[in-house]
Amino acid sequence: MKDLNRRKFITRGLGIAAAASAGATGLSLGARPARAAGQPVVLKLAHPDTPIHPSQEIATRFGKLVEERTGGSVKIRVFAGGQLGSEVNIVSGLTTGIVDLAMHTTGFLESFFPKIQALDLPFLFHDSATAEHLLDGPIGQELLNDMQAKGIYGLAWGHYGWRVTETNNRVVKVPQDLAGLKIRIQPGAVFAAMFKAVGAVPIVIDLAELYIALSQGTVNGYELPFLAVVTTKLVEVTKYVGVTNHVYNGGAFMASKLRFDTLTPKEQEVIRETVKEIQPGWRKLVAEKSIENRKICEQRGLKVNEIDYPAFRKAMEPVYTEFRGKIGAEFADKVIKAASA
Repeated sequence: MKDLNRRKFITRGLGIAAAASAGATGLSLGARPARAAGQPVVLKLAHPDTPIHPSQEIATRFGKLVEERTGGSVKIRVFAGGQLGSEVNIVSGLTTGIVDLAMHTTGFLESFFPKIQALDLPFLFHDSATAEHLLDGPIGQELLNDMQAKGIYGLAWGHYGWRVTETNNRVVKVPQDLAGLKIRIQPGAVFAAMFKAVGAVPIVIDLAELYIALSQGTVNGYELPFLAVVTTKLVEVTKYVGVTNHVYNGGAFMASKLRFDTLTPKEQEVIRETVKEIQPGWRKLVAEKSIENRKICEQRGLKVNEIDYPAFRKAMEPVYTEFRGKIGAEFADKVIKAASA
């Protein structure tokens, strides 16, 4: 608990220091000084996870490759969860140029790009191969292209592990088991709708605050991949895991258009190609670590059980009806059809 509070204090301090520095130089947070000839550029790459999450390894690997391939003209500095603001602020920071590059899950993109809600429709994908085929095809590219309207270049789709349902006061096997449960969700209307559909009480809480919220009984459950249960130490305050696999939990690798456009064409090409190159490794590492972290949870005493998948999928029919119109009926139908192929 003390370590968690200390991390929060440090990351908030970093944000205050950055703001103070910008004010002292007369620059806005999104402003950049002119780049002198031959001077390397340092890009800030943010992700919302802890330094022991696979995201850190992938981001670090990406940074090393870019620096090598640009001959040192582009350097990448990686900022783990909270250092550049909240999970939502990472995405808004891309639009203003405060954040240069980011890796983030679809749930935090939905408020900026409503069509992305289609990817988080509950129980949409039966397996990873189907999800990745869709994301790497025309539908995924269409969603990445749409990001330019908000000042973001979408570069590739990665993975953060299937989302499952964790509780500290009850076993979840059928939809009725979630009735009345106060459950932490990430921002995103589709996430709220799917848990309301089974009678749960969804509450949006930043990931950094979740450990305390569970300890104090503010919520009694959450829905995160096995990776997050271990890397954020939630394993200490969790008793049960229902393997709902309700969302594939894709994530995008993105660049701020304001910042990216200041790079040379060669530097831009290196970044784009390097992102594509690390994508398979990103997915592979997450898959491997997900299995490893499930075993860790079980070894730590968490009771992991399968669920009645057909019953849960049927309970989600009202969510599909509601969001088909919000997403756009034509696009939603296209995604649903592709996911069931």
